[in-house]
This record gives sequence, structure tokens and C-alpha cells, in this order.
Amino acid sequence: MKKIAGETNHFQNITVLLHYIGESNYRIEWTSKMTKGSTNLVKTGKNKYVVMRKWPESKALANVTANFTSRNAAFVHFIKNVDIIKSSDETINKAKQQCLDYFTQCEHIKPVTKTAFPKPRLQGALGREVIVKHKRNMSDIAKGHLLQLIGNKAEIQVTQRYTLCNPSAKQQFDTTQVYIL
Repeated sequence: MKKIAGETNHFQNITVLLHYIGESNYRIEWTSKMTKGSTNLVKTGKNKYVVMRKWPESKALANVTANFTSRNAAFVHFIKNVDIIKSSDETINKAKQQCLDYFTQCEHIKPVTKTAFPKPRLQGALGREVIVKHKRNMSDIAKGHLLQLIGNKAEIQVTQRYTLCNPSAKQQFDTTQVYIL
């Protein structure tokens, strides 16, 4: 593997870093100057990937991690959970392309030239206060902060329960039930 010690690229208020960990492991880090939060994709071993979301201390939100055995699933999860607050679509796409370039380089796969990065409906709400609605009658069931998007689910740190009985601090809901306040 070609050694690139701490390669960094800046895209307005977004910083993308590539760190090598040993011979075949790496970490791609996306940091937002606006939120002071970061999202990391880490290869820890053969077919072992971790995506970590770290919130600034001022937010008082739980940091989250997700483990993967598929590199593609890990990368998609990483891209869906990066901070995009107060950035233009062009800037976001350039930063995401840089992450993809790092990823293909580190994984020794053919570079992807024609890309279209969809923007998940709630990606701009990461870390923000959201309301959770009932599936059938659309009544409010809980309020909290959006921690991460997992497939078609949104993981919420619940701060208020209206009709929600589950006492867990963190819960997952269908993204169709979650709305930005």
C-alpha cells in the first residue's frame, strides 16, 4: 500500500483526512467546522469496518458506532452520516468524491469516475432536534436528537416520550416517522 501520511483536503467548512493504520488498515475522517463533529470510516482488519460518529461535547449527544463486514455497506453508511450543514451541494459532492477516491485507493479497487451521491432526506438533520410520529395516525410519540441514519432507520437519542413506552435512551424508527423540528 502506498503510504500517505495524514493526507488532508479542505472543502470550505469540511475537512477530509486519510490516516493509515499499519500496512493495510486506514481511517477516513470527515470533520465539519460548523458542528465540530466528525464521522470516521475505519478499516480495523480483513472484512472489519467501523463507522464512528463523534459529537462535540457541547451537544451532549451519545457518540455512535456501527460495525460492518462489507466494505461497500460501511462506505455507504459513512457517506450517509457525514455533516453537510451549511455547505453547498457542489462542496458536499466534491468532499464525498474525495472520500470515495481515498476508499477505492485504500481498498485497491478500480476508481469510480461517474458518481451521483444521493442526499438522504434527514442527512441535514444529524444532531438536530426531531419529532417522531406514529406510523398510522401521525400523532407525536417522542422527541429527541437524530444520531445516525442506518439504512431506512433513524437512530434517535430520545429526550421526551409522549406515547412511547420503551424506556431506552436510544431507539431506531423508520425514517418516514421522523421530522425536523
